[in-house]
Amino acid sequence: MKTSFYLDGKKTTQKAMKELLGEERLKDILGQAKETFFEDPLIENDFYIGGGKMLTIRFS
Repeated sequence: MKTSFYLDGKKTTQKAMKELLGEERLKDILGQAKETFFEDPLIENDFYIGGGKMLTIRFS
């Protein structure tokens, strides 16, 4: 399963998100996103990460 990260609609890397959020917080967010995806793949995984920024995680 491929994971794509979008910060305010622009594609970004997992490494950049790890630097921005920290490894533990990113791990928690990914866990929540995967759980939601497995329940219903049509739900979009958006997370408000503070500072007026929105993180979207998509799986394919």
